[in-house]
Amino acid sequence: MRILIAHCFYRLPGGEDRYVEQQMEVLGPRHTVELLARRNEDLGGNLDTARRMLGSTKETNAVEDTIARFKPDVIHLHNSYPSLGPAVQLAAQRRHVPLVMTVHNFRLRCPNGYMFTEGKPCYRCEGGLYHNALLHNCFPSRGQAATYAAALWLHRFVIRVQNKVTLFLTPSRYVSERVLSWGFDAERVKVVRNFTDIPPHAGRPGSYGMYVGRLSSEKGLDVMLRALARAGDPPFRIVGDGTVRPALEALTRALGLANTVFVGRVAPARVGELLEDARYAAMPSLWDEVAGIAALEAMAVGRPLLVTEKGGLPELIENGEGLLARAGDVEDTAAKVKVLMEDDARWHEMSERALARARAEFTPEAHAIELESAYEHALALGG
Repeated sequence: MRILIAHCFYRLPGGEDRYVEQQMEVLGPRHTVELLARRNEDLGGNLDTARRMLGSTKETNAVEDTIARFKPDVIHLHNSYPSLGPAVQLAAQRRHVPLVMTVHNFRLRCPNGYMFTEGKPCYRCEGGLYHNALLHNCFPSRGQAATYAAALWLHRFVIRVQNKVTLFLTPSRYVSERVLSWGFDAERVKVVRNFTDIPPHAGRPGSYGMYVGRLSSEKGLDVMLRALARAGDPPFRIVGDGTVRPALEALTRALGLANTVFVGRVAPARVGELLEDARYAAMPSLWDEVAGIAALEAMAVGRPLLVTEKGGLPELIENGEGLLARAGDVEDTAAKVKVLMEDDARWHEMSERALARARAEFTPEAHAIELESAYEHALALGG
């Protein structure tokens, strides 16, 4: 099969970018695969960003030229904002090529993609009232908010780009249910979970808890820090970077957390090494988390999870692979931290279940088979 993968790489690399790179590695030996990539760091400024997001004829023609040259059987789109805008959807329709799109966030209905603002979940824009992005400070600037709000309104109600997608892939049941609630046909929505490499051996219980990911307000790390203080300052590592890092470092000092270390952004191989020495991985999210790749990486080395009830996270521990804490609840989170750090018998049970689940469901081979099934379904639906 000839597969064209399209993606705009973010200025700050994250799980979505890593997934695209791993997808290329998994599908490459099995199919003929080409990556149509744009890098948001290459944008020429605010006017160039707005032009591309709202719809650039030049960009659409460039994508169409790529399709004409490569002749894909199917196109798989990930992030299209801001560099590609609606170009892939328009070009795929013109060339009559089935288009598959993975829903990595909620930008189908939310300008900032997270359905989270002012410290709490927000669903104001689901019906199309995108001006709320300006009213509720959903972006660093009003200009950025206006651009994204205008682009989503144009794409949804005028260009109707979502109708040009043949099949939506979602990494969790929660996201699938959300997409279906927006009125999409069930035959156009399929759950295909993320994946990770599975090391041959799982390590022994480590000595610290660990968070891996973007440092931003919706991730709930302020709650995690307060819970660590309440739990007696057990060792904890924070891996990643983001806008709220200075505030989190200040809170760490204010709470007197001597055993919390900010590691910063590191290479994927180093993340794996740190996870092997960890005792558990935490995802204290306040937003409706889509499905954390970092959580799968932790499970792959037998690390139990500490997650909240938000979004697709509970699906990762439904067979006893970790513990659930109420989102935003410092006391409950602290109690779960103590169990994970102190109860060896429960730790071993959760560790074994996390590892077994990862080896059964989240391998590259299993993911490749699921993707191939999805592409065959998209071909049956037609472009």
